[in-house]
Amino acid sequence: MVAERLQEELDALAIRLGRSLTIDSVDGELIAYSTQRDDTDTARVSAILLRRVPVEIGDWQARYIGLDSAAPVRVPANPDLGMSARICVPLRWKDKTLGYLWMLDTGAALTEPERHAACALAGLLEEAPGRDVDRRLRRLLEDGQGDVPALRGSAVPVIAAVPFASTGQARPFRSKELSLVTSAAPAFVGSYASAGYAILVPRQPTNLEQIDQIIGKCLAKGSVFTLGISDPMPLDARSAPDARYQALVAAELAGLDPALDRHSYWSALGAYRHLLDTDVADAILEPLAESSKAMLLTTLETFLDLAGDIQAVAARLNLHRSSLYYRLDRISRLLGVDLSSGLTRLHLHVAVKGRRASRRTLTRSRRA
Repeated sequence: MVAERLQEELDALAIRLGRSLTIDSVDGELIAYSTQRDDTDTARVSAILLRRVPVEIGDWQARYIGLDSAAPVRVPANPDLGMSARICVPLRWKDKTLGYLWMLDTGAALTEPERHAACALAGLLEEAPGRDVDRRLRRLLEDGQGDVPALRGSAVPVIAAVPFASTGQARPFRSKELSLVTSAAPAFVGSYASAGYAILVPRQPTNLEQIDQIIGKCLAKGSVFTLGISDPMPLDARSAPDARYQALVAAELAGLDPALDRHSYWSALGAYRHLLDTDVADAILEPLAESSKAMLLTTLETFLDLAGDIQAVAARLNLHRSSLYYRLDRISRLLGVDLSSGLTRLHLHVAVKGRRASRRTLTRSRRA
């Protein structure tokens, strides 16, 4: 296998150079590392344990190297990050940087033959599978094909993280965010990121605070994101896409509906689960559809979410009761309905939540 050949060549080069070596992808994913010698530091150990370069270390290294770097580059030490000075050899193939070979700076420069031997690893790197578990996981959850051996025989939840724009709509990851967002700790079987979401599968009981920290460090400062958690289930070819669907729906709806927690469980979506695959477009709300009446639509939804509790609704909307009664009376007249009727409230609540569900962009159907 290519991965085994790459490992063999890396170990041989490490013996030849008398140094510990690691290879990272351009986005910081750990691809391979040699047997550890005496020349090591905390940063190298962290990268091996996390299976990728920690974000703050990657930021430091990026100050000195870039995708166009071709010659070996010296990155100075950073004691605050547990980093000794190190040498980076860009691994390029057909004028494209595929990864970086790292070694601690011992003060001895690489000879030309040693440099050529190092750069020759790029040919194998071009074919290397990287973190095979992440690729298998993506294929299993997105396409229902293959399997992930580490998941066999266990029921686990799938977790989706979705970033949101200030407009309240799901937004794509920015390029730097996308390259960082799979900074998963060893507690996760695997993870991967697509344009508008990241997926993580935990190895043990879910720690949402830990995932919050991981994703929060990757996104731009001040970014808002939600987490969706599927029902625990065996992730085989039949059920895995359903688990992904559940997690994505829960995460996106948590951003679209402020009545939901930002950590949203599929099992707690209630009536939304009956609305997702149903066309619930309803003309009853058309009189409130104009932007000038958005305040009335928000008032109606809050009134329905809080089961008509006037005191709670007024507090939530920061309104005086008389102002709230005025709005509710106006809503009744515009819609031509009686808000004291239980069946009318049910009809309106379904219509309002169906309107929110229709704004989804990440999942349009169960197998989208």
